[in-house]
Amino acid sequence: MHHLAIRKVDMNPNTDPEIILPYTPLEWTNEQLSLNALKTQLDLFYDWSIAQFKAGLDIETLIFTRSKFIDQLLSRLWQFYLAPQELVPYLNKNSIALIAVGGYGRGELHPLSDIDILILSDKPLAAIIENQVSTLVRLLWDLHLDIGQSVRSLATCLQEAKSDITTMTNLLESRLIIGSQALLTELQKHIFADNIWPSQAFYRAKVAEQQQRHRQYHSTSYNLEPDIKNSPGGLRDIQIIQWIALRHFGGISVKEIAQFNYLTAEEIEEIKNCRRFLWKMRFALHSVITRSDNRLLFDRQLSIAHLLGYQGERNAPVEKMMRDYYRVVHNITELNQMLLQLFEESILTINPQNRPYDINEHFQVRDKLIDVKDKRLFNDDPTMILQLFHTMLLNPQIIGIYSDTIRQLRSARRKLNGLLCEYPQARECFLSIIQHKDAIQKALLPMHRFGILSIYIPGWKRIVGMMQFDLFHAYTVDEHTIRLLLEIADLSTEVGKKKHPNSSRVYGKLSKPDLLIITALYHDIAKGKPGDHSELGAELVESFCQLHHIDKNDTDLICWLVRYHLLMSVTAQSRDLQDPAVIREFAGHVKSKKRLQYLLCLTVADVCATNETLWNSWKQSLMRELYFQTKRSFDLGIHQIPEQRSIAREHKKEALQQLITQGYLEKRVLQFWQDYRFDYFLRYLADQLVWHAKHLLEHDLSQPLVLINAAPFHGGTEICIYSPDRPYLFATVSNELSKRNLNIHDALIITNKKEFALDTFIVLEPSGRLIAEDRHHDIKQGLAKALKQSHYQRAKIKQPSSKIRHFSVPTQVNFLSTLSDRKTYMELIALDRPGLLACVGEVFANQDLSLRSAKIATIGEHVEDLFVLTNKNNQALDDRICHKLRDAVIQAIDKMDLSRSND
Repeated sequence: MHHLAIRKVDMNPNTDPEIILPYTPLEWTNEQLSLNALKTQLDLFYDWSIAQFKAGLDIETLIFTRSKFIDQLLSRLWQFYLAPQELVPYLNKNSIALIAVGGYGRGELHPLSDIDILILSDKPLAAIIENQVSTLVRLLWDLHLDIGQSVRSLATCLQEAKSDITTMTNLLESRLIIGSQALLTELQKHIFADNIWPSQAFYRAKVAEQQQRHRQYHSTSYNLEPDIKNSPGGLRDIQIIQWIALRHFGGISVKEIAQFNYLTAEEIEEIKNCRRFLWKMRFALHSVITRSDNRLLFDRQLSIAHLLGYQGERNAPVEKMMRDYYRVVHNITELNQMLLQLFEESILTINPQNRPYDINEHFQVRDKLIDVKDKRLFNDDPTMILQLFHTMLLNPQIIGIYSDTIRQLRSARRKLNGLLCEYPQARECFLSIIQHKDAIQKALLPMHRFGILSIYIPGWKRIVGMMQFDLFHAYTVDEHTIRLLLEIADLSTEVGKKKHPNSSRVYGKLSKPDLLIITALYHDIAKGKPGDHSELGAELVESFCQLHHIDKNDTDLICWLVRYHLLMSVTAQSRDLQDPAVIREFAGHVKSKKRLQYLLCLTVADVCATNETLWNSWKQSLMRELYFQTKRSFDLGIHQIPEQRSIAREHKKEALQQLITQGYLEKRVLQFWQDYRFDYFLRYLADQLVWHAKHLLEHDLSQPLVLINAAPFHGGTEICIYSPDRPYLFATVSNELSKRNLNIHDALIITNKKEFALDTFIVLEPSGRLIAEDRHHDIKQGLAKALKQSHYQRAKIKQPSSKIRHFSVPTQVNFLSTLSDRKTYMELIALDRPGLLACVGEVFANQDLSLRSAKIATIGEHVEDLFVLTNKNNQALDDRICHKLRDAVIQAIDKMDLSRSND
């Protein structure tokens, strides 16, 4: 075995000690350059790299070793294809070079990294040379190397660099692999000239690029499935610093940046350690996937954690790994912000007229950034940390924190013993902060970003970077809480008023909106502790309120909100809001309009902050309906909520008046309605009764009918099915809608006295939008065809998404207590699966049960569905039937999974 000595580097592959590579491509014979032989050698090298990684070889050595291996491979292939004797006359007429650019130019190659190369010539290539280059590139693709190649003349290359910042950035890191060094030198001379991307223009472009990239990731590092390379605080944020330094100072390594006194020795080591951690994580990721990707998806996280040596049961290794990850990206974000500020001063040269000016005895302003006047301020008096953010609030012209003050914050934060809330002055300052109208955006958000909430709020540090292992949440516990605060702040903006018209009006009436801030900070702070996080959070926030001497009535409200912060969401999404008993029970928990108002604002903000895709018009309509029904109950008195028959009579009366006004004869309408029991008039609103009547009065009532309402109903698209009642009707409709990739959110099942069903389904697209009108015709035809089929057959079950398959949710069937003795409420909690509703509908039909209504709630990877059932005699199910039904539903769902796995 031949060995090749190569060098390990920091950020530039031209420094530091040697390591030994067990493969030497430069020494391979021509026979070893066949396609199959090369594939074998690449596979051997890949296996060697993974084995060395598992054995603990340092990550710098690994990634630079791969870069050198590819260098040697490309050099050998270049010699084979472009150095034969017959090409010499043509090569004498062309200066040509094979150049590594981008990450490969830095000498950084992970197992699945792109290999970016530039084939550069002094003038357009001769046809025979161009043909050989094409043959070489095709071979590289046949080897399944992720090659990003460009073939350009020097003039063309410079023109591309001038017009495209990405090309310019790649060329900054150009490095010769083989060929003309003089040609590369000429390229670099022009690249670093001021006529191609002057330093100031390059700086502005790269900062704008970073801001845009951060927005794509919702400007947070704390996504549950982050991108190691591109998320805020990822590897790209370190590279941005390198590129700007390289363009402006002519240096690329951290050490070279340091000579300009931008970083302390500790900060240099911190950047290197952070980068090393992300490199290890990325190498591990590339070891468990087959195609290049930098996302830490749920189904990959456990394998990566084990490769990195994290131990523990179930999700513990992932929890530990991700906490370390979030700590690292937080530090990178702080250092990135510091250095970009310092570069801005050097590169853009701040206007000399913008000299620092004092705003009080402790702080000054430098170009709209707050700065400490005494570098020992925070160490001498930690309470001044809170005063910093309070001062920012009181001075709207301040847009951020000066780089050196960031450094002082980082230092003081790490040296602090205990919590800031132990200081009376800090408590007084904190209360002043949260009572300010701009507290959330201008103080609490930066306090979180700079780690100050962790040293002020008891328990906050424990939730920083805390994972939530589901598809319902998109963020860590702390980031979700911050986003909840931002959603609350949004309720007072014009954008918020358009998005949440009812909640915004209610928010504007709150006497003390700052109480919502404390509630939000504590609503999830007890997650991860054994027990109910709502109950535990209420106990913790009570201690916080007592420490801050908050009024007892306000404390009681805050504690109640934390304890019941899920109540409104659960009731609205999982209970029958047409049942007066549900409203009565909910109002009994809430007890007052004041609590109701605070709870509405908290709930809406909480749902919106959980996941960008969760909030839709359907959820908005549910929250609005529950709020107004409960508010009305308080206006009337909880015990004066109308009974069911009274509500049914009111609906029927209003609908009749509308139909008469539109020209329908009262006698004809009442005759039509004789076929329907009071349940029909209770469950449907007057407008729906009118819609049904107008179509059915003109229809042959012996034939099925499918209606789709062009107008949205409760934020969804309303589909009405009129058909002879029969077993499997619900399963048939659910099956057909599932085939068309529509999500059912609500179903109402009514059977008239002539055994015809009048069923309504509220559906949305997977995106949460209404069904486009141009789809209505096809959907109606598909449903009509399904209703005419004499035999029911469930469609072939689709495979769930890879994300869903990663989760395991035990199927639960619960029967809920109810005041009604005529209906049984069955709750189903299960992993979301294609065809699940149709499967459950089959069970109801097989058990000879009548489904009266259904409320469908998909929460991330699982469903929490509510079904209202009776037996064929319109009575509630007895215990024996409930037990039998529970077993049948669980068995049917298990059978679905078995069938899918066999497929």
